[in-house]
Amino acid sequence: MLEAATTSSCPVCKHDARPEGVNLGGYQLYHCSHCTVRFAPRAFSVPVDYDRVYQSAEYDSEQVRGLQFLDPEKIAEHPTYRSFFRQVHHFPRARLLDVGCGVGRFGHGAHARGWDVTGIDVSARAIESGRPFAPFPLRVATIEELGAVGERFDVVTAFEVLEHLSSPVEFLRTLQQVVLPGGQVFCTVPNWNSAFVRNSTRPDWLPPIHLLFFNPESLRTVAERSGLVGVTTGIIQSDPVPTDALRRARWLARRLLGRPQEPLGLWVHGRTAA
Repeated sequence: MLEAATTSSCPVCKHDARPEGVNLGGYQLYHCSHCTVRFAPRAFSVPVDYDRVYQSAEYDSEQVRGLQFLDPEKIAEHPTYRSFFRQVHHFPRARLLDVGCGVGRFGHGAHARGWDVTGIDVSARAIESGRPFAPFPLRVATIEELGAVGERFDVVTAFEVLEHLSSPVEFLRTLQQVVLPGGQVFCTVPNWNSAFVRNSTRPDWLPPIHLLFFNPESLRTVAERSGLVGVTTGIIQSDPVPTDALRRARWLARRLLGRPQEPLGLWVHGRTAA
């Protein structure tokens, strides 16, 4: 049953947003015409057990299995992570914090390319799964806890984190507390302009797990409103194999015809004030 057609305050720019007539996972999406973000306000108050998310068959298949055989260079060339290495250049003794690191897959690629990596996540299950295979620290911790003890980093990353949050601007402001002056922030999110994202039936891509749905304009707005400067955004081209048989057949036909990859994700890169 759809929610009543009322307005809701946009979690990015605070303007009034209205229902768009799109229902995902049983939740009505609202669209902000000012910053163009989509969001599911009724899902904001629904608690999510991320330890259960990290136990899902999809997460186990995509993230956990094969950690002991993981090739760091192949991880670094994953479309999502490759965008980081193309935008953010390494320098000697550079410290990198990966927020929401899960089992630490990105950290393997960054560590192999010379970064001094630390990964943090709120899920003890994810950290316990990844720690035996990580040649860098993985910690159950929050940004606030690191900031309170004076930890500072040259670069902070947050891959596929912002879409889970009801207050993304506030999150990026908090995140900047552990970034050195003039340091860099790099985040990725799913791309609402991707048909694969809009039509997904995976529970971990729907509300109440995903609360926000970004396009390049709304992602840039989040970063700029948080105080980041020199903000740039870009598209992550990828082409995952669908689990649904009909969509898998279409995917194979598209690959055989050599059609472009799906614009599955977005990245945003900015700096803290010097």
